[in-house]
Amino acid sequence: MKNFIALLLIAGLTGLIFSCSQTNQKTPDISEQISELEKSLYGENSDFNPDDAGRLMNLYERYADSLPDDSSSPEYLFKAADISMYRSDAMHTISMLDRFLTRYPTHERVAMSMFLKAFVFDSQIGDTASARRFYEEFIERFPEEEFAEDAKMAIKNLGKSPEDLINEFEKLNAGL
Repeated sequence: MKNFIALLLIAGLTGLIFSCSQTNQKTPDISEQISELEKSLYGENSDFNPDDAGRLMNLYERYADSLPDDSSSPEYLFKAADISMYRSDAMHTISMLDRFLTRYPTHERVAMSMFLKAFVFDSQIGDTASARRFYEEFIERFPEEEFAEDAKMAIKNLGKSPEDLINEFEKLNAGL
């Protein structure tokens, strides 16, 4: 009887191990999931699907959080912030940009991340004080960057309504 129970236990464990290994083989790893979603979102004949974009953003974040030292992680975190910004999820975008800036302070996308952080505070949140602070920090750290002039113009126009901007533009054109 003891041998029968031991044999039954071994058979059960073998079956459990086998089913677990099959499940792992059927579930694509996170890199494959990212690749598939990127193809569906950014492929030739694709339409933007908000649900797929949300899933891709979450996969990017999970990858970057689980493998922070991997060479793909900074790009994935930046892409996740980009998707979040596109979806107008301002506070989540700020959170991801802050994570990016903290984890990868020497990455080539630091300047763009700082500019985008100021831009989100300006255009999506409407916090002109924070936008000014981050635009100024961007200009101070990256005066030669492509968006430095844009940051200066953004500071100049903080808090102005679209009507105010149109009036100023019309005045400038009338003076030409």
